[in-house]
Amino acid sequence: MKRSVELKKGWSLKRAGKTAESQEDGLAAAETTAARLRDWIRIKTMPAQVQDVLYEHGLLPEEFRLGWCEKALFIGESDWIYRCSFTGEKGRKCRILFQGLDTIADIYLNGIKLGRCEDFYLPAEFDITDLLERDNTLYLHFISPISYMKEQDWEEKWNGSVMRCKTVRKPIHDFPPEKTEKGSNYQGAVPYFTPVGVYGPVSLVYYEEEEIRDDFIQARAEADGNGVLSIEMRGTGRPDTLTVHWDFSGENGKEKGDKGGSKSFRPDVREDGWSIREEIEVDSPPLWWPRGFGEQNLAEINIEIRKNGKVCDHILKRIGFRRIQMEVPFAYHINGKKVRLFGGSLDPLQGYTHCYQPDRERRLFEMVENANINTLRIWGEGIPLPDEFYDECDKRGILIWQEFFLGHGAYPDSEKIRDFCKKEAEYLVRRLRHHPSLLLWCGGNETLMGAEFQGGRPYGKEIFLEDFPEIVERLDKNRYYHPNSPYGGEWANDPREGDLHTYDCVWEYPYKSYPNFISEHIRTAPPVRHSLEKIIRGSIWPEGFTGQILAESKNIMPDTWVERSHISAQGQRKTGDYWEFYDAKNADDLLYRLGAAYGKEIRRYGEQVRIGSKNPEVFSRRSKGYFACKLVDTWPKIYCASIDFFQEGYIPYYSLKRVFSPVLLCFQKEESIRLWGVNDSSKDIWGTVQYGILNIVSGRIQKAKEKKVFAAQGDSVIVDDLADFQFFSKDCVLFAVLDREDGEEALVCIDYVDIERHLKFPEPNLKLELCGDELVITAERFARCIQITGEQEGDKFGWLFTDNYFDMLPGQRKRVKILGNKEYGTLYVKSQYGCCRSISYTRGRI
Repeated sequence: MKRSVELKKGWSLKRAGKTAESQEDGLAAAETTAARLRDWIRIKTMPAQVQDVLYEHGLLPEEFRLGWCEKALFIGESDWIYRCSFTGEKGRKCRILFQGLDTIADIYLNGIKLGRCEDFYLPAEFDITDLLERDNTLYLHFISPISYMKEQDWEEKWNGSVMRCKTVRKPIHDFPPEKTEKGSNYQGAVPYFTPVGVYGPVSLVYYEEEEIRDDFIQARAEADGNGVLSIEMRGTGRPDTLTVHWDFSGENGKEKGDKGGSKSFRPDVREDGWSIREEIEVDSPPLWWPRGFGEQNLAEINIEIRKNGKVCDHILKRIGFRRIQMEVPFAYHINGKKVRLFGGSLDPLQGYTHCYQPDRERRLFEMVENANINTLRIWGEGIPLPDEFYDECDKRGILIWQEFFLGHGAYPDSEKIRDFCKKEAEYLVRRLRHHPSLLLWCGGNETLMGAEFQGGRPYGKEIFLEDFPEIVERLDKNRYYHPNSPYGGEWANDPREGDLHTYDCVWEYPYKSYPNFISEHIRTAPPVRHSLEKIIRGSIWPEGFTGQILAESKNIMPDTWVERSHISAQGQRKTGDYWEFYDAKNADDLLYRLGAAYGKEIRRYGEQVRIGSKNPEVFSRRSKGYFACKLVDTWPKIYCASIDFFQEGYIPYYSLKRVFSPVLLCFQKEESIRLWGVNDSSKDIWGTVQYGILNIVSGRIQKAKEKKVFAAQGDSVIVDDLADFQFFSKDCVLFAVLDREDGEEALVCIDYVDIERHLKFPEPNLKLELCGDELVITAERFARCIQITGEQEGDKFGWLFTDNYFDMLPGQRKRVKILGNKEYGTLYVKSQYGCCRSISYTRGRI
């Protein structure tokens, strides 16, 4: 029977030499390290890239993993050799499979060259049956990607339109920026970093003559409640039987064995191999639902091929039965329910290695679920994610917008690059198409829009306008293919059709108020203070910096902060309206000013597009989805991420969580003030809303009303027009409280009619108590932006709460669950303009 043996041990690494002309700082940084790299370095476990091995052996400084990469530039400018000694089963049919090589590698086994890998995004596989001995030596010679890039063919017509690094099929942010400037590269490395080496498993695959070489297993739910299991497979040899077993498990692995089954077939055997195409009817299968709409029921499919009763090969996959309809792009109904997509653009989880980091994945999913996110956009400028990631999305009900690996701007229109991209797309579609979480395919990130921005020609557009759609139609025709992000309308970023990237902070364009779909909404702010302190060099508030914004001011932040940003990205122009908040006299004030401005913009725009236009003639009354840009930081930096590099959340993260709440109350302030109810949950909502006007200084409710409300699933409704409140002081806030008839927690909405720097806030006199793993906060008076932080023996990282940075009404009692990985510590709670309170915490204590 076929089996796989991963080669984790027996590896070592050596530097082969410098093959590219080093930058002066990279060469100087490499001097002492180079002297220590003359001998082989043992690799403890694989996969591991060059920088991972050097770091583990103390040959790279700690600050490298914080993005200070000056002393690591020599890695990308050098050749490297991996060596592996392993024992094989001589005489057996065997292939060697490389699931992640970065990027240009010549591969040798027992002195014979197997071939060369030149594509970061593709696995490499070689049959080694005739070369395999009992004792074997494998060599991988990695060529400097910087040197390799300089050797690639270049056409003069590409000048000004195509980045030179796009002649290499490797992430574009792994290369030096084409424009040299202070600060970081786009992803946050200072000045940049070029990883090299093995980032995926290396395995020996022992196989039989009868083998499965391709499979397409798909489940669909029909309108009548029954299901169809579709199976297409092909392979080698002459098997006589193919058997399909399926069993269901629901939420948390709960068995639903009464829905399982088994069926056997005889493959169609020909001289060149075998194939099979069958459909199996499944009576009333439990459905797979996206997060927030129901259980994630999965069917475990085990398919075996046999010859003369012996199992020769098998595959094991999990699928889900669901029915997806889309009348127009992004207007999704799943199992008959309207589903709007709320999420973010997912960059690589870290930049210091391309090896998958399960611990960072677990924290990411915890923060994703806490933020009411139901969709992740796998960014086209990122890296391939392993099967474990998509399995986790299946289990959690997180939908996937999957992009092919094309990035900002045009690409070489060469046959070599086009052929690589077609092979990558075929491989990715075949690998992922069985996942129920996979919602759609997209042709890349800003490939067309970037060309329009630069004023150049969109070379290479045939890849995503012709090749990718043909591949999806042929291999996964029931899924939507979106040509690029953004794409649609008269120009690539036309808000009226397709999807939109909101660059309204640096560009002016029409129709931006109610776009069809927002796949990137961007504003910028620094991370939370304890993260910022860890990533900067020098003072957090340098001498002479005042925080004032004058005509001659270069930056709105200190230079020590600006050093951790990418200047060309114009992050300082992409802030929220920070001028609406008080001037900063210290670092905490400035962090709040920028963070609160970002949070306010998330709320303003998020509520606006979820409410939709009151004019039924507007092309898109309600936007079909909203993605934050970016969801995570790949390196420590100051830009737009809602979750920073250390996986901490500041004001933008919790603002996103609230605006993604399935049920929302919000005030629309135009020619009149209107209270809206928005229902993007899984069911219709009935309840009673109490709403009115509160003076934040006196704490008195000046006007109030109560009204019954109904909001159908997937709709927004006007609860009331507040015109009969007539006029009132701008020292007041608007408030609304929804008591739901289904018993769910009451929903509170607080909003302002004046900017913050015009208002004075009272001391709220907060009271704290703990009830198990819940923090209970009571406010005696109005509280502006209550901030909860935690500390365990000096460690401020790793805390997470179900809410944070929120306002409270006088007399309100709010319960906040304590999530994260801390077992004990001290919690600190304060409003922005009030005193700090603290309370000791031990997880699980009643």
